Amino acid sequence: MVFTALSKQKTLGILIIISVLLMVVSFGIVIINYGSIAQTIVLHFDAFQGVDLFGSRANLWGVWVLGLVMMMVNGILCYEFYHRERFLSYLFLVGNILIGMLVLIINSVLISIN
Repeated sequence: MVFTALSKQKTLGILIIISVLLMVVSFGIVIINYGSIAQTIVLHFDAFQGVDLFGSRANLWGVWVLGLVMMMVNGILCYEFYHRERFLSYLFLVGNILIGMLVLIINSVLISIN
């Protein structure tokens, strides 16, 4: 396994598990609600101007895939910097948690307003 060195550290393992759980929850929310959403959804709205950007419901998957790609890049960087600078490894994994939370929030908001 590639992450054997990372699995020895409990803190790093917990950070990885939290970020993966956030993405799984976001995936589940999109899967459950995908069929009930209209083909055209609101992607951006403003309190002053109202709705100013529409898109297809496939954009929900685009947000999720973009978050997943960003998390994979952070995971690779975490692995590469683990033996040189452990602080950066922690920083990249905390970044993964933040990315997971943002993807979850964005998908939840997009689903709830449509």
